Amino acid sequence: MHISLLAQQPQFLDAVTQMLYREWSDFPNWRDAALIQQRLQVRNADEAKTLTLVATTSDGELMATASIIHYELHDIVEREFWLGEVITAAEHRGKGLASGLVTRLITEARQRGISALWLYTPDQQALYRRFGWQDVEQREIADEDVTVMKLIL
Repeated sequence: MHISLLAQQPQFLDAVTQMLYREWSDFPNWRDAALIQQRLQVRNADEAKTLTLVATTSDGELMATASIIHYELHDIVEREFWLGEVITAAEHRGKGLASGLVTRLITEARQRGISALWLYTPDQQALYRRFGWQDVEQREIADEDVTVMKLIL
């Protein structure tokens, strides 16, 4: 497995877009593949604190992706940077790819001067607690009950 910045591997932009669209197109933020791709391009622009990582095989197959997103939820201004869009292709699940991506994103966030990361998850609280994330609140997002979590960097 090789983890790299999407900005350094732009040939994976379409594959990441399609992976996100296939997994979450039932949810409002992922219903339009063109908008997903536009967000990815902005997120990975030069000088941005935000980024997307890709995990690939030695043969160049996209296995997983994860991002740092600016204001994934907009209702509380102090919650600026979010870990999100963490997804592993079905055939590669259970190999620790998400953990590897999360570890690298935390390192990247620290290097970019980000002091805290936020996330929300319906079912992966235990994974994130292992990294030191703390539960902040339960809420509903897009008709789904989720836990909002925070990690101080």
